[in-house]
Amino acid sequence: MTRFTIVYDTYCGWCYGAHPVFAALVRSASKVEVLHRYLFQGPNAHRMAEGFGDMAWSYDQRIASLTAQPFTQEYRDNVLGSESEVLESGLTAQAAALVHHKGAGVELALAASLQQARYVEGRSAADREHVVAALVRHGIDRKEAGERLGSPELRGAAAELARQARHAMASVGAGGVPVLIREQDGRRVSVDISRFFKEPETIRALAA
Repeated sequence: MTRFTIVYDTYCGWCYGAHPVFAALVRSASKVEVLHRYLFQGPNAHRMAEGFGDMAWSYDQRIASLTAQPFTQEYRDNVLGSESEVLESGLTAQAAALVHHKGAGVELALAASLQQARYVEGRSAADREHVVAALVRHGIDRKEAGERLGSPELRGAAAELARQARHAMASVGAGGVPVLIREQDGRRVSVDISRFFKEPETIRALAA
């Protein structure tokens, strides 16, 4: 049996760019696991006003040209241009952990909702209420989402998924996200996702 592992971070621009490819793979009914890397924390939590916003926008334009995923002026103004915005993906890492048991389809759909909020609507990574609302739309009770988001238990679950993500990346020598790992007959290889940017549905052939 062919199995796939997707390693991503919700607020990684390249992961957003690759979302149509990942969604197509899940629709193919393949066996897919997703792992949230929780990349943006500690020294990797970047303040936009310290120059990261301008650098991110240049990368975003490259991603948009290759994948046709939109990055709006609202995102540029309200997120990248904010004096206070910090790229810290703790809330989304916890949100991913909260829906992880629901499977790859739900977790990727949640990621897509949060990416839409960031890259199209221009919402802050620190907008907790919006993360709660997204969780509710994807099957989590509002009271549970509100109580568990930020709890030590959920932070621990997010950290454990990040540990598994690092292990999966190391198994194929990957240094950054997104990563797509294909496993068949006990052999694991990293797949070049960029091959599918223009025609995401063609990734279904990998599952054959």
